[in-house]
Amino acid sequence: SRRPDCFAGPRRPGAKPADVTSYEVSRTLVKSPPELWAELEGERLRAALGEAVVRTTDPERELAWEADGAAGLARLEPSSWGTKVTLTAWVEEQVAEVGFWGRMRRRKPPPPAHDDLEQRLTGLLDDLGSDHKKPFVRQD
Repeated sequence: SRRPDCFAGPRRPGAKPADVTSYEVSRTLVKSPPELWAELEGERLRAALGEAVVRTTDPERELAWEADGAAGLARLEPSSWGTKVTLTAWVEEQVAEVGFWGRMRRRKPPPPAHDDLEQRLTGLLDDLGSDHKKPFVRQD
């Protein structure tokens, strides 16, 4: 899958491309594409990622996001049993490990900042797949 433009900035001639760690989780959910789109385009994706900037790249099919040194895509594809949701994330390893200025100063990296990103994306799929409507309660 393709990486977002935020990792494709200008490079010096002969410079090696940035190392990027990628995560991808997908699942087919028994919900309609418009229903899932409304949830992802709203606060669900931002809540899972924390302070993410989310923009539409293909209406009702794909959203791109950027958050705290990471970027990714949320894609919806119709499936015979519902909608296939694919969440992909890319983290530039050196920036994720030491930050931009740390990379410039060649600091030793601390533990990875996005070590739970795959778990958060999987949690978002779990949450999207669960029923959010309140069950009918009979009031006598």
